[in-house]
Amino acid sequence: MPGSDLLAAARLVKPGKGLWLPQSVAYTPDGAALVYSAGHTVERLALREGAAPEVLARVALPPDASLSLRFSLDGTGRYLLHTHGRRFHRVDLQDGSTTSLPIEVRAHPGEDLSPNAAW
Repeated sequence: MPGSDLLAAARLVKPGKGLWLPQSVAYTPDGAALVYSAGHTVERLALREGAAPEVLARVALPPDASLSLRFSLDGTGRYLLHTHGRRFHRVDLQDGSTTSLPIEVRAHPGEDLSPNAAW
């Protein structure tokens, strides 16, 4: 992996006009690129000088969702996992499809908050 400091590598991601800084940032499994969220868009940026971001997916979320997508990238780099409300959402970064499952637990601490999840 070219460098192990993800925070330092994330500085390569320059926010566009009107965009916030990325909320979720992960290395691809081969360490050659970063995958990050810019709003509800997931982009990939190769870790080389002059590389341009590539849009991997535009995640459709309900109007009450956060303005920034927080996700966890799986070990293959193909899928990301995020939560909204009481549902898990797995997004396939190759075809953009989403699979959704309910989060079923007996107690719901922080009932109004979406839980965090990771692979």
